Amino acid sequence: MNNSTAPTDVTSSVDGPHPTTPYSEEVPHPAEPQPTGPPDGPSALTPAARDRSWWGRLWHNLGRDAGLIAPGLIISLIAFPVLIALFSVSIATVIVWVGVLLLPLTLTVARAFGSLSRARARAWGAPIAEAAPRPRGRGLRWWLAPLGDARAWLDLLIEAVFALPVRLLTFSVAAVWFFGGLGGATFFFWGRFLPEGGGNTVDWVVAWVTNSPVTDLGFSAEATFQLVVGLILLLTFPFILHAMALLEIVTIRAALSADTTEAHSNSHPGITAAVVPSSPNPAVFSSATGGLGWFWLIAGFVGVVLVAISWPVTTVLYGVPTVFAMLIALALSVALVLAVRWPNVGIGLGLAAQIAGIVLTSGTSGEVWPFTVTSLLALVFLHLIIGLRQSWIRLVALWTLSAVIGVLALILPHAGGFAGALANVITTMAIAAGAGLIGVIGNLLIQGLRQLETERELSAAELAKRQELEERNRIAQELHDVVAHSMSVISVQATTAKYRLPELDERSLGEFDSMASSARQALTEMRGLLAILRGGRNADLAPQPSLEDIPALVDVTRGSGASVTLDFPDDAPVLSPTSSLTAFRVVQESLSNALRHAAGSSVSVTVAQVGQRLEITVVNGTPDAEAATVAGAKSHLGGGFGLRGMRERVEALGGTLQVGPTDNGGFEVRASVPAE
Repeated sequence: MNNSTAPTDVTSSVDGPHPTTPYSEEVPHPAEPQPTGPPDGPSALTPAARDRSWWGRLWHNLGRDAGLIAPGLIISLIAFPVLIALFSVSIATVIVWVGVLLLPLTLTVARAFGSLSRARARAWGAPIAEAAPRPRGRGLRWWLAPLGDARAWLDLLIEAVFALPVRLLTFSVAAVWFFGGLGGATFFFWGRFLPEGGGNTVDWVVAWVTNSPVTDLGFSAEATFQLVVGLILLLTFPFILHAMALLEIVTIRAALSADTTEAHSNSHPGITAAVVPSSPNPAVFSSATGGLGWFWLIAGFVGVVLVAISWPVTTVLYGVPTVFAMLIALALSVALVLAVRWPNVGIGLGLAAQIAGIVLTSGTSGEVWPFTVTSLLALVFLHLIIGLRQSWIRLVALWTLSAVIGVLALILPHAGGFAGALANVITTMAIAAGAGLIGVIGNLLIQGLRQLETERELSAAELAKRQELEERNRIAQELHDVVAHSMSVISVQATTAKYRLPELDERSLGEFDSMASSARQALTEMRGLLAILRGGRNADLAPQPSLEDIPALVDVTRGSGASVTLDFPDDAPVLSPTSSLTAFRVVQESLSNALRHAAGSSVSVTVAQVGQRLEITVVNGTPDAEAATVAGAKSHLGGGFGLRGMRERVEALGGTLQVGPTDNGGFEVRASVPAE
C-alpha cells in the first residue's frame, strides 16, 4: 500500500497532480523503505505538548520566558545607541546630502532589529508574521528604497524609543525578584558576615506591625524571616517571569507585528497547534491591543513623560503639595491612556484634573495661569487622541468644555493679571483646536487608507476566487472528458457482454455484472464530484459512505479475485458522520493501493474500538511476482497523493496515521481516529 490515489477518493482526485503533467511521479514498490514515524511538521508536537504535566508546562514556560527576557535587554542596549547614533548623524548631515545616503542604512539596521524581535516572539510562541519587504529596484533606487518603507520607520521608532524602557522594566523586575528570593533563601549562610545592624529587616517589620519601638530580635529571627520571604519570591518567580514575558510580547504584538489582527494567528495552523497547549491563547494579545497598539504605546509614552515633568514642575513652581501634584499629574496622564479605548472616561478624568490644577495653582502670581504648561500639553494631546480615535462630536464637546473651564477660571479670584490669564486661555484653546483638527485629518487619512486596503483585499479575494473557479471548471472538464468517458465505456462493455458473448459461463457473467455495477457507482460519484467542482447548487444529494459500508466494500474487493479477510465488530460503533466517512475512505484507499501495488498478496482488514478511539489496520503480505509484474505494467497511476489525503483526513479529526513496510516484506496502514 504505497502512496497513490484511490479511484473514488474525492480529496485525492481534487488535490491530485496537474492534468497537463499527469501522474509523473514513479510509485515505489511496497517493500521499499517508507517513513513509519509520525508526520513531519509542527502538528506532530501537539501530543507531546498535551501530555506534559502541570510541572512540565511550568518548567517549559520558565525556560521559554527566561530565553525571551534575558537576551532582550542586551539586544536593546546594543540597538539603542546604534540606532540613535546613526539617526542623529543622518539628520545632522542631511543638509550636505550625506544623511540622505546614511538614513537608508539606519532604516535597514532598524528593520533588522525589528525582525530579530519578531523572530524572538515567534520562537516564544506568539503568532507574529514577518512583514514582507517592499521591492527595492536597482542601483540608487535600491539603496533609497528603505526611505519609503513604513515598516522600517516604525521599527526605528520602536527599537530606538520604546523597546529599551520596556525591556529594562521586565528584566529588572525579573532579576530583582529572582535574586531577592535567592538571597533570602540563603541568608542563613551569608547573613552572618554582614556588619552590625546590616540585617535587621524583621525588627522594623515587627515594630511597624505592633506599633512598638524597634528591638533587636536576633539573627535567628532575621534568618527565618528572610527564608520565608525568599521562598515566597522563588515560588512566585515563574509567574512573575511569565507576566513580564507577556508584557514584552504584548508590546511586540502591538508595535512590531505586520498585522495585529487575528488573521496571522491562523496563517500556519500547525504552529498554533504546537504552541497553544503550553502557551497563552493568541487571542489574549488581540484583546489586549484591540488593534490599538500604536495608540496605546504613544499615549503611554506621553503619559510617562508628563508625569516625570508635571509632578516636579507643579510642586516647585506653583507650590502645590507634593501629594496633590502627583495626583494631578497621574490623572492627566491616565486620561490620555483611557481616551484611546474609553473616550468619555478619559475626557471626564482629564477635565477634572484640569479643574483641580486651576484651583490649586490660583494662588501663585507671576506664573502661567489658568492652564499651566504641562496641563496645556496634556490638553493638547487629549484633543489629538480624541480627534484621531473618536468622532468629531466628542472632539467638539471636549473643546467646548475646555473653553468653558478656561472662561470660568477668569472670573475666579487669582493672583495673576486678567490680561495674562485671558491670553493664556485664548492661546490654549487655539492650540487645542489645531491639535484636534490635525487629529480629525489624521483620522480621515487612516480611515481612507484602511478602506483602500480593504478594497484591495476584496479585489484580491475576488480574483483568487475567480481563478479557483476557472481551475475547478478546467479540472471538471478534464475529468468529464477523460475519466467519465472511460468509465462509461467500461460500464457499457460490461453490461452488454452477455449479449455480445453468448458463450460466457455463469461465473464470467457474474464478474461482468460486478464490473458494470462498480462502473455505474463510480459514474454516480463522478457526477456528484463534477457538480461540486463546477460550483453547482443542484448537485444530486446522496448519503456518504460510512463505517457500516466497509463489509460491502470488502466483498466488492474480493470479487476482483483478491484474498481479503475482515475482522469487523458485530455491533458497529456509532461515530460522527465525519469520522465514519474517514474510516471508510482509509479502508478504501488502503485496499485500492494493495490491489494496485501488491497484486496477488493476501490482505487483512481489522476494525476495532479501543476506548474512545477507532483503530483501523490494513496489512498486505508480499506481492506475487507474476501478478505484480502484470499489475505493475498497468498501474502507472499514483503520485503520492492517496496517503497524503488519508493523513489530512485523519489528522483533521485529531487522529494519527502510521504507514510503512512490515518485517515480512508487506505493507501496513494503521489509523486511529476519535470515536466521538
